[in-house]
Amino acid sequence: MLGFKISDEYERQLRQSTESLKQQRLAFKKKRENELNAFCEIESDEHFAMIIGYTSGGYPYGVTHEEMEQKDIENEFD
Repeated sequence: MLGFKISDEYERQLRQSTESLKQQRLAFKKKRENELNAFCEIESDEHFAMIIGYTSGGYPYGVTHEEMEQKDIENEFD
């Protein structure tokens, strides 16, 4: 390689390091994917963009579609 001699041991270490980095990135990607999937499982209906829970009477509560739109508008200007 460009006139430089690379020892077999050094080459093995580089390959091992590269594989380790690849595994770390894959683990991070899977973790992020799982977090996004968990977020996508949030319930919603025609009144609420995100249903956080239910009252003892069974009525949902959470963030309405209007509140979510307002937050989106506020975030655009930040």
